[in-house]
Amino acid sequence: MKKRLWRVILFGFILIILIGSAGFGYHNYRVMQRSDPIFFSGSTKHIPARKLVPKTFVPRKVVTQQPKLSLKAKKLKQLLEPLIGGDQFVGTILIVKNGQPIYDQGYGYANFQKQGFNTAQSEYQILSMQKSMTATLLMQQVEAGRLRLTDRLAQFYPNIPGAKKMTIRSMLNMTTGLRIHNFSTRSLSGSGVVDYAAHHVQFLPNQNHKWSYQPVNYTLLAGVLQRVTHRTYYQLFNQHIIRLLDLHHSGFVMLAKRANWLSTPYHNQPFSDDSANYLHAFHESPANQHNELATGNVYMNASDFYKVSRAILQARFVSVENTQILHDAAGNRKGYAGGLYHEKNGGYWSHGVGYGEESGMMISGDGQNAVIMLSNYRRKDSMLKQQCHQIYQNLMQGMY
Repeated sequence: MKKRLWRVILFGFILIILIGSAGFGYHNYRVMQRSDPIFFSGSTKHIPARKLVPKTFVPRKVVTQQPKLSLKAKKLKQLLEPLIGGDQFVGTILIVKNGQPIYDQGYGYANFQKQGFNTAQSEYQILSMQKSMTATLLMQQVEAGRLRLTDRLAQFYPNIPGAKKMTIRSMLNMTTGLRIHNFSTRSLSGSGVVDYAAHHVQFLPNQNHKWSYQPVNYTLLAGVLQRVTHRTYYQLFNQHIIRLLDLHHSGFVMLAKRANWLSTPYHNQPFSDDSANYLHAFHESPANQHNELATGNVYMNASDFYKVSRAILQARFVSVENTQILHDAAGNRKGYAGGLYHEKNGGYWSHGVGYGEESGMMISGDGQNAVIMLSNYRRKDSMLKQQCHQIYQNLMQGMY
């Protein structure tokens, strides 16, 4: 009798925990909805009537004194200075060797007005480097049997010009001939952004099967994802990437108010000025934040970005075979596949730029060695991509 009573009590206790967890999850979901009414919406309508003006990110938390470096980190910093131009670099540099971070250091200001420095915790809009994550979400649906890489775009969007002449694979590798020049000036839901792109995209027949970097391919892939899963891109990203990897410094720029360490982006006016004077914060329009669906509206710190990139290459999201298939460049001239560029030595690289920020990554094929540079100061003559490549080359040659 006592055993039965204890079983009933234990069952009731577990049930309460499960109900509470579900309630908390739903509460969190509703909080995100209220933060941005169209964030999870499947509607194609414009955002509800409330004035939306261009805004900049302001970190909720700041560090006004850089943490002390270990002797090893000090030595590494000295080795990096000639490559990054001393104090010219603004942002965070993460270096990973054999799966372990050996350097994770902030440079310059996260917010000059608050005199807050960039640190290892600082978060940045990762821009085009988000595409590798979008490609991975799509490959999950291929693995689940809801989609095939040989499927034609016409199966999902028959009215798009040339849709019968391009496959999901060619969209992933950007060899479709699709272009778009006009973007919505009003904030749209995820479905609305895709719908707008579907109605304004152009097809250049002579560019079909030729590589050209055109983000609209990934915008439309987000639409394909939403159609085969009946869930929004944001829900999929949150569940299959952020929650799966337990990321604590990641989110979407439309919900910047929820971020603690999101650095303020800066640029110079005139743009030809190459100094780091912090006179002009960059104000990104809410419409642009939504328009970057699947292509560049995620923020992360360097550590979270590395965790995701390593997980992609180490087949945490899909099988080893499907990971290899996803990153098969199929002979395109730039070696671009699944959101990553192939490096000659067997690794991969990625790069993003815009809205006062810039990002770069070099990573080995097994995900064990990497250099990640995230910057909140966009300047005309930036050498970030070249610097990232050089630091990675030095890392692989055993200099660090």
